[in-house]
Amino acid sequence: MLDDDTIDMPKVLNELNYMKKIQEIKKKYKDKIKHRKDDQRVYVYVNRRQVIAEDEEELFRKLYDMEYGLLGSSMADIFPMWMRWKRDYTAISGKTLQINTQQWNKYFVPYDITTKPLRYLTPKDFTHLFMKWTRNRQMTAKTFNNLKSIINGIFSYSINELEIVNANPVREIDMRQFPMKPQKQHTSVFLLDDRERLLNYLENKEEKGIDAMYSLAIQFDFYVTLRIGELRALKWENLKDGQIYIAGQCVLATEMNDDGTFSAGRYENVDHVKGNTEEGFRWIPLTAKAQEILEKVRLLNPDGEYIFMYKGKQLYTATFNEHLKKYCREIGIDDTGKSSHDIRFTVASVLYLRGMPITEIQRLLGHTSLSMTLHYLKQILPAGETSNMMEQCLAPPKLPENTIDFQQRKRWKNQRKVSEQRLKQELHTGCIHF
Repeated sequence: MLDDDTIDMPKVLNELNYMKKIQEIKKKYKDKIKHRKDDQRVYVYVNRRQVIAEDEEELFRKLYDMEYGLLGSSMADIFPMWMRWKRDYTAISGKTLQINTQQWNKYFVPYDITTKPLRYLTPKDFTHLFMKWTRNRQMTAKTFNNLKSIINGIFSYSINELEIVNANPVREIDMRQFPMKPQKQHTSVFLLDDRERLLNYLENKEEKGIDAMYSLAIQFDFYVTLRIGELRALKWENLKDGQIYIAGQCVLATEMNDDGTFSAGRYENVDHVKGNTEEGFRWIPLTAKAQEILEKVRLLNPDGEYIFMYKGKQLYTATFNEHLKKYCREIGIDDTGKSSHDIRFTVASVLYLRGMPITEIQRLLGHTSLSMTLHYLKQILPAGETSNMMEQCLAPPKLPENTIDFQQRKRWKNQRKVSEQRLKQELHTGCIHF
């Protein structure tokens, strides 16, 4: 049959392996099989769960599936299958898949729960895992929810695609019992004075070549509400009537291989924005200063497809941040943690401080929710100026001096009148109360 290509060697080996494991199953469970009296079906208990079949051969096949097939699969078995399914059938990015893999290796692999058959996992198993994660408030709610979404994804795939379990035990757990570490808020922004100092410094600083292009990109970024990927992907064709249209972004992309490894990251321009939401596609009005900066950019890059390019190449995020830090150090601004994202926070905070409606700021940022925009509004006033504003806002109202005297005299007169009436009444009745 092998010579005639009727069967091939891999199929023969698989069949032999199956037969060998079936014999192991029979040997393991032969003396544990019982017969039901009502319908003569056979059954056996596995981990206190009853497995029923019409006859012994069907029972052995079920037991084989439980121990060696999908029915016996653990979270560790399902995770790579789920990841490949997400890669092939959803719009998830390679970067997100890579983050999921890193989280899996850090938070799941060290625990035995990942090797236990999925169908035997209970709410108690996951409660113990969550307690280990959150002990001593060592995990933020954001990280916890990201890990929980991995579990939910594995079970959703196992229920709907593989059909090996019927329910997700995590849904039955009260998450309020787990103590969370407070989420650290983004605090690295530019104060109003620092923003002005930096812009004045860059406008008057002599830069040449690629340094001049990065300087102009930083200046321009302080007049818009863009993510760095959106800034890098701006095209000259997106300029119209003093506005610029956000139509895409430049992202660091990677691809997941079948074995779970990832290809080296590379930058590519895509026709969608972060989150792939409709709100991300938007028009940004350009101030007169922003348009002036773009005219300087055009002199350096008149023929490039993208606005911020040097010698045919788009600017790099890391180099943008390096230049930003360098300029901060040169004028004495703390450069700790400073990045392009801090500029976005700063611009949003300046717009809010100077009276722009928060719903309009939300639109300019490309956010889907107002709560997300509120996260971007930070303290950008110096401490002394905040104190002065509080003094002005909370000071008691000042009335003309003669008005205060009149009011005070009126109160005294009324009080004296009441006291005199009370004294007369008590003298009349002969009962004076002290």
